[in-house]
Amino acid sequence: MRRTRQGEWDALARGMAEPQFQDFIARYKREENLELVSAWAPLRVKRLLKTDLFEEGFGKDAILDVLAAKYPSTFGMDVSHVVAVAASRRIGEAAYVASDVCDLPYAESVFDLIVSISTLDHLDPPLLPRGLGELCRVLTPGGCLILTLDSRHNPLHVLSNNLRWSLGKIHAERCYKVDEVRAALTGLPVVVTDETSIYHVPFPVNFLAKKAERLFGSRADGLIEAVVRRFQNLSRYRYTRFLTGRYIALRIVKH
Repeated sequence: MRRTRQGEWDALARGMAEPQFQDFIARYKREENLELVSAWAPLRVKRLLKTDLFEEGFGKDAILDVLAAKYPSTFGMDVSHVVAVAASRRIGEAAYVASDVCDLPYAESVFDLIVSISTLDHLDPPLLPRGLGELCRVLTPGGCLILTLDSRHNPLHVLSNNLRWSLGKIHAERCYKVDEVRAALTGLPVVVTDETSIYHVPFPVNFLAKKAERLFGSRADGLIEAVVRRFQNLSRYRYTRFLTGRYIALRIVKH
């Protein structure tokens, strides 16, 4: 199973013709993820693990460079060897490994902080509890897992994912609701302390921003920024936040 997934992601990485996100939108995504880590990370972190390195390998939404500068010892893992190598060439301050998230090559209780950005939603849904269990296994007692997954609370995002899936343009297996993740954590020695929804820019905006950039160059920058910031404001509304965010985010702490 791991070799199959690794081969698929290796092929996808080799075929990368352009970054997934338009530049300004990538920086907004980076900003959102870094703010989440800053708000939820434990006070003392000696070792950090980040799962999924596509951003570090190919995008301007990478965050491991900032985390590597902040924490004493940082590690990155991805199921794809091609992606892990690309990330190591761009950000040399971390240690990298190509590994299946369901079978990590680490001992128990190694990492004080794990940042898992939209990783487990790429697994077959029955593997979600196993992936969560493995991340919690390598987490130290009192350590924190910051987890994001594609959101099933957002109907537009679900529709977008289903459409792209049918066209072969997406590799995420499914979207999740917070309660589904909580259920998958049953029996693990952890507690969910916080939950929210992030990244409120609909997928078509990224597609249109790329088109505008090709047509108008830097003249489109102001318009793209204004549109992104307008959607970013949706995160302020407590009762509708989950309907507009593309990712759910949970802070999971090990007993």
